[in-house]
Amino acid sequence: MRIPTFSILLLLACITAVSACASPYGATGPDDRAAIARNGFSADDVGYVLFDPDSGAVLAERQPAKPFAPASVAKLPAMAAALAVLGPDHRFETTLHVSGRLGNGVLDGDLILKGGGDPSLSSEGLTELLRDLGALGVTRVTGRFLYDTSSLPEMPEIDAGQPWTAGYNTGVGALSLNFNRFRFDWARPAAAGQPVRVSAWSVSDAGRVPLDSVTVQLGAGVGAAFTPLAAADGQPANGEPVGERWRFAPQPGMASSLWLPVTRPGLAAGHVFRRLAAEAGIVLPAPAPGAVPPTATLAALHRSEPLEVLARQVLRYSNNLSAELIGLAAARRLDPAVQTLPQSAAVLTAPAMLAAPRTDWTGLRLLNHSGLSAASRITPAQTMALIRGAGPAVLALLPGEDEGKVLPPGVRAKSGTLAYAKALAGTLTTASGRTLGFAFFVTDEERRAAMDRTMDRRIAEIPPEARAWLVRARKLQADLLELWIAGL
Repeated sequence: MRIPTFSILLLLACITAVSACASPYGATGPDDRAAIARNGFSADDVGYVLFDPDSGAVLAERQPAKPFAPASVAKLPAMAAALAVLGPDHRFETTLHVSGRLGNGVLDGDLILKGGGDPSLSSEGLTELLRDLGALGVTRVTGRFLYDTSSLPEMPEIDAGQPWTAGYNTGVGALSLNFNRFRFDWARPAAAGQPVRVSAWSVSDAGRVPLDSVTVQLGAGVGAAFTPLAAADGQPANGEPVGERWRFAPQPGMASSLWLPVTRPGLAAGHVFRRLAAEAGIVLPAPAPGAVPPTATLAALHRSEPLEVLARQVLRYSNNLSAELIGLAAARRLDPAVQTLPQSAAVLTAPAMLAAPRTDWTGLRLLNHSGLSAASRITPAQTMALIRGAGPAVLALLPGEDEGKVLPPGVRAKSGTLAYAKALAGTLTTASGRTLGFAFFVTDEERRAAMDRTMDRRIAEIPPEARAWLVRARKLQADLLELWIAGL
């Protein structure tokens, strides 16, 4: 089913105009003032709702209509919507196609690798495709080796407000491999006059493969080890697509290995496939962008695990790329014209908004599916509506941990963390055995805005004062959970 985006937005505007003044929240709940003050926050920094997920009755609240930065809590409604649109049994497909004639092990034609937006695609999946290709007897391709990324729009990063070297802010595209990040290794020269040794690797559970789409230019400087170099538009003189290009200036005391984002995912996947093909005894030309022609024959197919499994992993491990790919696939099922992450988030949120017309959706602004944006906003009341709309089957996928740390018994939730923003939303079981839903947010708008105004994309580390703020935010979160569990 295709829902036109503009029709959805027009209908939502009408609904919001009718319901904007409605506010069903009258509860106050346990006294939270001591916990907020004890952790060094202002009451204006904090917002939450504690509610009965079945009836929608609110048992405790603070600033339920104030918009906060959701951070990775945004992944919860994204996964709920994707499961509703695509179905829990949906599998993403990566395919291999051939055109031309095959004889004596030589494919006299083209080989095309087509991505289907699989967020879990790894080198092992490509090896599986090559195994099937080898079973057909192919040992060499005389035509072109093409990679087809037409199933989804390809973009170089999730959010332009993040450091260049952030391994969690990767490129997004239909052919995304090994979570679209690569490991950069370097070593100082063993003797004077020798060059610094550098290498780039695409890494999976099965091992590592040299990533030929990455080039590194050595330089010197203080304060920034890595700076991306702008690639010229189009094709270079040799006709091959331009890949990742970095300037590297070793800094005193820096680690000898770190993860960097892939910004050209289709090209990177094509190069890894070519390397793996060589290991399997299949000679391929350099990869180039292209499309599967109508006359091509399907040669091999790799399918992901069911979406329900992938969604559970996203909610536990909070991988940003996976959330974006799953969200994009679902949004484009509703509206194939979607080309950007903000468009995708708007389309995917719209059905949930239509299902809860009594909720005031004023101020909702989700710029992507992962929450990796300091500009996204959602209110506790809106989060409550999205949690209720997700339903028990989706809530059962939530983990009992926050960034790898175990939550109190009976708490299952999605966490979110940005500098000067902390969030947690899900369900908890009270001391009396009652299951309740909750959405908690704390944000320091002024400090976050000041940090963004002075941001240097060369610097990956968040300021020490922001780290200290997050420690206090996590303590407030724990104190409120303890208050709610014991008092209701």
